[in-house]
Amino acid sequence: MKINLSQTQRIFVAIIYLFILAAIFNFIGGNFRQLISDTNFDSSILFYAGALMIIFGVYIVEPYFTKPSDAIANSVAILIALLGLTNKESLFAYNFIFYYSIAILSLSILTILLKDVRNRFLHKTSRVMYWFVENFGKSQVIFSIIYLSAAYSYFAIEGRMISFIAIIAFWTCLTFFDVVGVIIEKIAKLISYFQNKAGEELGQAIGCDNPLLYKVEIDYSKHKQQNIKYGDIVAIETSLNVGSIGMVINSKYLLNKKWLVIYLLKDEKDEILKINLKNRKLATDGKSIFTKDNCAYFIGEEDIHKEVKGKIDSNQLYKNRAQFIGYVTSGSNINTINFIILRDIEKIEHQISEGIILKTRIYNEETLYQVINGNTKEEHLENFDSHGYIIGIARKLGRYKKIDKELDSSKWMPSIYAPLFFAFTGDIKEERIKEIANSSIGRLPGTDLEIPIKDPDAIVTHNTAILGILGIGKSCLAYDLIKKIAEKNIKIICLDITNEYNSEKGLWSYINKDDISFEIMNLKIEELKKFKNDPTKLIEGNPQASGNINDYINVLDEDLKSFFDSDDKIKIYNPDWHPVSKGQAYKNTSLEDLTVAEKTRVISERVFLHAMNTGQSNEAKYLLVFEEAHSLVPEWTSVANEGDKSATNGTAKVILQGRKYGLGSLVITQRTANVSKSILNQCNTIFALRIFDDTGKNFLENYIGGDYANTLPTLEERHAIAIGKGLKLKQPVIVQLNDKDYVQLEEKEK
Repeated sequence: MKINLSQTQRIFVAIIYLFILAAIFNFIGGNFRQLISDTNFDSSILFYAGALMIIFGVYIVEPYFTKPSDAIANSVAILIALLGLTNKESLFAYNFIFYYSIAILSLSILTILLKDVRNRFLHKTSRVMYWFVENFGKSQVIFSIIYLSAAYSYFAIEGRMISFIAIIAFWTCLTFFDVVGVIIEKIAKLISYFQNKAGEELGQAIGCDNPLLYKVEIDYSKHKQQNIKYGDIVAIETSLNVGSIGMVINSKYLLNKKWLVIYLLKDEKDEILKINLKNRKLATDGKSIFTKDNCAYFIGEEDIHKEVKGKIDSNQLYKNRAQFIGYVTSGSNINTINFIILRDIEKIEHQISEGIILKTRIYNEETLYQVINGNTKEEHLENFDSHGYIIGIARKLGRYKKIDKELDSSKWMPSIYAPLFFAFTGDIKEERIKEIANSSIGRLPGTDLEIPIKDPDAIVTHNTAILGILGIGKSCLAYDLIKKIAEKNIKIICLDITNEYNSEKGLWSYINKDDISFEIMNLKIEELKKFKNDPTKLIEGNPQASGNINDYINVLDEDLKSFFDSDDKIKIYNPDWHPVSKGQAYKNTSLEDLTVAEKTRVISERVFLHAMNTGQSNEAKYLLVFEEAHSLVPEWTSVANEGDKSATNGTAKVILQGRKYGLGSLVITQRTANVSKSILNQCNTIFALRIFDDTGKNFLENYIGGDYANTLPTLEERHAIAIGKGLKLKQPVIVQLNDKDYVQLEEKEK
């Protein structure tokens, strides 16, 4: 029978049993003077066996388990007692008891000698011997054998049946029912009911996952009316009338059992809050939580002293309990943390998902982390019953400086078991979302912590790329970027072969169309078309001067000059519409059309020459936008002819050299593998939306790391992984992009 008694209570029970044994010994005709002075008093072995079994065995030395050293002491005590008998033959089963004790002694010694051996067979043998010694060498067994033998030998055989019955009754009550122990336990519980403790007893702490996290077992069949919920305050008794204060953070059910998960609260000195369970005031007892019986008590607000209530209310965990999600666990490092999700995900108001922002404290400063992955785990609750849980993985973002609207690096990591919270800032009002959309490119997911364009010049001169599959929001992000850059008086030249930019669903919905200039004049287009295949433009022996390419250059120069001198902010070209021809390089017998990539090079070079003529500049002045960049600046493995290779190299040279003249580029593509890496590698600021192809993931891994690259296939719509100088982001961040409804012009602005 399992009885929970304190050390003091066990000693008290042992003393009571000793007095009962002494009374029985006197009843059967013995006396203590004879017991001490007469060494020939053989029946005294009965008293010694009972006393050793009670005092040095069940309640003092071996209350929980028997070690080989305990078995040695027990067997030696039996052997000494046996050898001291005057008439050995009168003790029933003397030889059996003697050799049994010898066997226990020998096995105990062998177990100790073999415990550290590395031989597999001997190690297994040692474990078998340990089991035998632990079960058959404990005082309750070995002293019971000699106790029963003495009772039979000195009382039953002699016909003293009343004495024999009294002796056997005592042994039965002690061994099978522990009557005195049960009575003491019941009395202790009865007394506790009159001690005016802080609240109703809930159950008992049965274990801890970390120094702050405990499981409390409740017998649900006895406590069906107790509706303990998340956020309730409980106390776990650490010593007499002193309890550690904790908060209920989860519950689990199994048959008629219920487990509460309790997280202990700390004060401003990082010490566990303690409460005096009798007067409900603060206590400073620092003993272990397992020093008594670990009872857990529910504490209502009316049961708590105002000083204790103030400490609880100021605790970070309790104050932010609505946002609490779990705690930092092992395997964490400076860059990423592993965390155990303690709360029932389906009951959390805010759903945890990839990209969600969490917060914890490093050196008492709030630091943000972003969820990037998760794994499932399993734990055993009782016997073969198991419970599943989730280990999340989050990457450190740093401290968010609200005044500067930027993330600042944090040089260390949180302590293990530190609580972790959602960084949600509550329900974000529509006015706030509009405000963010007007000033920033997006925000940290689920928060109003905005990510603005910190350096518009760097967005342009250090080049920017928007990468992602079709229909995921690349164009909306591009329009938003173009709108914000245009507000900085930077001239923007868009090369768009989709014709989407110059439409009501394109840039017109973001920027007033009066600020947009579209294409070369129709008259000039007609002239180019007229001379594109004109035989007079075919000059034998001079392919460079053949075709209307020089006319095209002159038209572009004139059109660009007009744009740069005007108040227009944006110029849109569709190179696919431009009728341009050139002479063939090796056989000057016909003219051929310029490809889109070649016309892109011509436009880029004319813009570059204009920028160069205006002189060097540290500020951005001109932005080239390459929509569908895989067609405008293709990778050399994707080109249709040799001319496109040369054209792409020429465009890459413009982008490389344009920085010192205030010229840069915005590259937009859905096919990362087919875009010139010479150009993509020059992009300092990256917006990576959902991507599936391995080439794109492998390329981006160099910028954003493997953790974030693995999230690319599952990114939500209107979310992007952003990094770069233009945003002042030193590490990748999943950004919730602005909704177009808050960025597009209102009807009165169009």
